[in-house]
Amino acid sequence: MSMEILIVVALLVAAAVSFWLFKRRGASVAADDDGARERDSIDTVIGWPPEVTRLLSGGERAAHDILVKALPECLVFSQVPLARFIRVPRRNSYGDWLTRVGHLSADFLICDRASLVLGAVSLQSMQESERAVRRRARMARVLKAAGVKVFVWREQAIPTPAAARDQIIQRTGVPSILVEDPPAQSARVPRSAGPSNGKLPVPEVVAEVPIGGPLQEPPSSTWFDDLDSNPPHDPERKHGKA
Repeated sequence: MSMEILIVVALLVAAAVSFWLFKRRGASVAADDDGARERDSIDTVIGWPPEVTRLLSGGERAAHDILVKALPECLVFSQVPLARFIRVPRRNSYGDWLTRVGHLSADFLICDRASLVLGAVSLQSMQESERAVRRRARMARVLKAAGVKVFVWREQAIPTPAAARDQIIQRTGVPSILVEDPPAQSARVPRSAGPSNGKLPVPEVVAEVPIGGPLQEPPSSTWFDDLDSNPPHDPERKHGKA
């Protein structure tokens, strides 16, 4: 008799625990739904008042200035997301790729006059968190796999324009890429002669920009329009807010 009572008590306890877990799960789901509805009702501008800030830090501005002086025949861009200049196959979820690395930004991109990426500069700050180090390593791995030469500079030891030019030319061959034989139907665009102080002589060459040629066009800037998975939370798309 005592054994039967114990079994009944155990079954009742198990049933009570299951019922409690079920109620708790239902309450959690309801709370998530309420939270989603509350987020949807928040206006983008009112809920998050925007303010303009600087695009580059002091160290980044110094590095950008060095690159512009070192490579006057190139285009230098800063803080460019990988998804803007890296293409990937769609065999796996493009949304997952964006979440992993696509939203990460290269500190500086060195491009030819047709905006084709020749190299990237990664600027390390004096104190970086462990997470930032992992993020930088992940991005460097992607750039290396894409064939982009990566130059790592330290914020407290940025090279001079002359040293930077030598370093970049040795690995990318910038002049040979920009002065190659012109293709048919090209527009001649004069190149900058560089600094007038004579410290960084630049060969008198002309950049060739193909007209109507098979340029490597960048991925669409509307990143999430063609995803093969559900897009991220976008209340404006649902409610028509701007």
